[in-house]
Amino acid sequence: MTWKVLKSEEILKNKFFSVQKDTCEKSNGDIVKDYYTVHRPHVAIIAAFTPDMQLVMIHQYRHPVKSLDYELPAGFIEPYETDIAQTAKRELLEETGYECESLEKIQETFSSAGFMSNHVNFFIGFNAKKIAGQKLDKNEELKPYLFSWTEALKLLETEKVKDLGSVAGILLAKKYLEKHGNLPR
Repeated sequence: MTWKVLKSEEILKNKFFSVQKDTCEKSNGDIVKDYYTVHRPHVAIIAAFTPDMQLVMIHQYRHPVKSLDYELPAGFIEPYETDIAQTAKRELLEETGYECESLEKIQETFSSAGFMSNHVNFFIGFNAKKIAGQKLDKNEELKPYLFSWTEALKLLETEKVKDLGSVAGILLAKKYLEKHGNLPR
């Protein structure tokens, strides 16, 4: 049930994303016109825990939704980066000043498979320690926070965490911690 691309045109491109318009033929022969795909770089999201199992989070304003929310540290994989785990480490350090002693990829998903092509890579890290100050990009404004696991779950339950990647990252971390018997209080 794959589709054949009959025509493809890039209609917008900037340093953050591009938009492609395709005309496709479905497996049954029907033609789909004007199918749009947004191409963005792949993403790394990290649930990093300190030695006493506090979760490192950020508080960040998101202009498209005009909202100030708590999120997990995350960022785009740069074109020159070949090791996604290094991206997760870099983003954690840049956004929070923390570095993990150990890091493990726990899942890879699609961002929104109906119209976006990028992948989201989820990581869990342990023994995160503050080793530096923040090194934010010019379009970032955020503050790092530490939360106990109970507090982090409460943020999720009270909708203080609204970013889908962060919600998924916290739930995937919970699943990982339950499976490995490391669930903090």
